[in-house]
Amino acid sequence: MLPVLLVALCVVLRIVPHPPNFAPVGATAVFAGRTMKPWAATALVVVAMFVGDAALAALRGYPVVSALTPFVYGGFVVQAALGRALRARKGGAIGAAVLGACGFFLLSNFGVWLGSRMYTHDASGLAACYVAAIPFFGATLLGDVVWTVLLSLAYRPLAARLARRPGWVPVPASELATV
Repeated sequence: MLPVLLVALCVVLRIVPHPPNFAPVGATAVFAGRTMKPWAATALVVVAMFVGDAALAALRGYPVVSALTPFVYGGFVVQAALGRALRARKGGAIGAAVLGACGFFLLSNFGVWLGSRMYTHDASGLAACYVAAIPFFGATLLGDVVWTVLLSLAYRPLAARLARRPGWVPVPASELATV
């Protein structure tokens, strides 16, 4: 049930008006990585993104997939992997959110540079692409940290019940390091 709620949270909060790049998808990837088996965390974030992309396509005419899709989805999979890798460390959730936002920034903007004619396909074009994306990074980082903290705090009271469900890591919240 919680994976469905997490997908719904991601989809709804991508559709409703929100500050640019302040969405819970990266944080959901970190959270899933911390609390679910790797395959389940990856599936959750890919499904959340695909359903959200399909909804945005239907509502706003955006393409469901593009040349950038593998880079964007890959960035979220990296965030889930970081959540898993840092789950037992004190401050691991926030660390995974920060590192994940950086990884997402690097990977998704590399995809923009690679698939775009806006930038020359050399080192200076790649640098220009990253520099142009910096204004969007602050909201991504803030959103990932805020949503990661909220999801982590909300998880603690539910951990014992969720640990018995398929796909969830069978550890109580007390064994996860603090946010």
